[in-house]
Amino acid sequence: MQFQIPSNPLWLEFTRNAMACQFDVLLHPNHPPEGPEAAVEALETIEYLEGLLSVYRPTSDFSRLNHRGKETWVDLSLPAMELLQIGHEIFQVTNGAFDITAAKLSDVWGFSSRQGRMPTEQQISDALKNVGSHHLEIDPALQRARFLADVAVNPGGIGKGYAIDQAVAILLQNGVTDFAIHGGKSSVVAHGKQLLQNPQTGWKIAVRHPEQSERILGTLVLCDRALGTSGPANQFFYFRGVRYGHIIDPRTGWPASGILSLSVTHPNATWADALATGLYVMGIDQAVSFCEAHPETGMLAILPGKRVGEIELVTCNLTDECWIPARD
Repeated sequence: MQFQIPSNPLWLEFTRNAMACQFDVLLHPNHPPEGPEAAVEALETIEYLEGLLSVYRPTSDFSRLNHRGKETWVDLSLPAMELLQIGHEIFQVTNGAFDITAAKLSDVWGFSSRQGRMPTEQQISDALKNVGSHHLEIDPALQRARFLADVAVNPGGIGKGYAIDQAVAILLQNGVTDFAIHGGKSSVVAHGKQLLQNPQTGWKIAVRHPEQSERILGTLVLCDRALGTSGPANQFFYFRGVRYGHIIDPRTGWPASGILSLSVTHPNATWADALATGLYVMGIDQAVSFCEAHPETGMLAILPGKRVGEIELVTCNLTDECWIPARD
């Protein structure tokens, strides 16, 4: 995904590196007086949340939970508790296709260290014994959690969306209603209009071919909605001629396949982020069925075509105003 931003008017752009990517907030030149200060506060909030949630920070809530959660209850901050609750809910509605406790599978496949490798069947089987959100016990009243097995949590598939939702709340509270914010261009929220003088609402986001970045497939128009995208384009390895991507099905222990890229639109960035992974893991048929049962969830999936080099686009719950295919 890539923002398709017109050259006029000139935008105000605020940037911060966090969660292993770059976060950008885009404001109109005629923003409210509080706009720049709110944008900076929003980005500072994202940075603060990284300190609470990142498993790569030894003092974070999730690092402490992973270290001590099998032995005792671990007290958590409100953001960490909220994220665990939402993650568990999405685990349930996707029948386990999204699972915040799939960390050990990423470890055994080498994707946690960005050094993909082929594990043995026994290694996969052993890792699966320690995966599953049903092993996670949450106590919202006392704001704590523990593990019932040797599992570990990793917010990699949901954390950026959650952080963006908190940043959006700060912008809206300060009267900023026309803006876009994204993390690594895979998690996006767009509010209001991209062009204030244009009666057509929404922000245009160019959808590029997942393997041919110069090729634009169409445009998604977002207004007061979030967008999450999943795909193995950036993390994969080959073993005996077969390509294995980093998105692992937590139910089988093997990398999911069959879809080049899948994007979800949703009113909430946390859900868009996690559902993009969950629906990718489900496969296209189950993903379509899920969207048909959840009309608030829009989907754009890019599949390999019947011939080499061709692709197939599958959409669900996207109106003609939301999805504009490129002309051949």
